Amino acid sequence: MSDIKASASGDVQKNWGWFLALGILMIIGGVSAVFAPFLVSVIVEQIVGISFVAGGGLMLVQVFSTKDGWNARLIYLILGLFTTMAGALLLFRPLEGLVALTLILIAGVFVSGLIRIAMGIAARPETGSSWVIFGGILSVLVSGYLMMNYPEISVALIGLMTGFSLIGEGAGYVRFAYGLKNNTTIAT
Repeated sequence: MSDIKASASGDVQKNWGWFLALGILMIIGGVSAVFAPFLVSVIVEQIVGISFVAGGGLMLVQVFSTKDGWNARLIYLILGLFTTMAGALLLFRPLEGLVALTLILIAGVFVSGLIRIAMGIAARPETGSSWVIFGGILSVLVSGYLMMNYPEISVALIGLMTGFSLIGEGAGYVRFAYGLKNNTTIAT
């Protein structure tokens, strides 16, 4: 088992340049997204729409191929129709779709903040629990700020978040690549 692990680790280490290239490309893509947030927002929204239509279509196929009985078929039918229609609305009404997805994103940030606050309080007096609470409070405040700027922020928020996420992920891959190049061990 350790031979396989060592071999896989050696193969990954030899290809550190690919991780570096991926990281640099992600950073470039992220910076581009930050400078063109509306375009990226629409592209992300269209990808979500296509995913919904495809998923809804598969659920509708499941209606005719399942052997689970009429209750399951009815659920697949309702979910399939709803998901397909939601995807079609995202595809054919992109601005309204951006507004809806932005509202869902803001709600997600708010709920995430509340959960972090609750987890931090539950973890007290453990070290670092106050940082978890602080992060949760920050998320709730950010969601409040975003809600005050809603729906105007809808045209850019998803693109900006995608850009910053790509920059962060790209930086992680660059750091990972340099760790592999310098033969730094990775905790397993």
